[in-house]
Amino acid sequence: MKAFRLLLATLAAMAGGASVHAADNPSALIPRYEKISATLVADNFTDAQAAARQLAAEAARLHRDSIASSAQAVARADDLAGAREAFKTFSTEVVALAKHTKGYFILTCPMAQADWVQSTRAVANPYLGKDMLTCGEVKEETKG
Repeated sequence: MKAFRLLLATLAAMAGGASVHAADNPSALIPRYEKISATLVADNFTDAQAAARQLAAEAARLHRDSIASSAQAVARADDLAGAREAFKTFSTEVVALAKHTKGYFILTCPMAQADWVQSTRAVANPYLGKDMLTCGEVKEETKG
């Protein structure tokens, strides 16, 4: 009976720990980053700022201070060009995170001289937006 209780306690801890771990996993920030990228692709400065503020708060909660700071820089930008420039630094942080997470693509834009992360292979350039949506190429597929 004691062994059975120990097994139940272990399974309960594992189940609880798994859900906490998933919620506290820094790679969970990547889809939020992609939302910011999508707003920049669409040339939507206001939504980019809002999405960056949300990600900054989540990154701070996860104690990912450099990511939070980079996201805040996007949120504090004065215009779309400034947000895109701040997104370059932010992307450097997220590229490093994505390299340890399976299922993402790291893309590069030779014109912007910057990389970014996407969950799809099709190029959607956040640095040049609608003007040059498909400028860039896949540099690497992450393996985790």
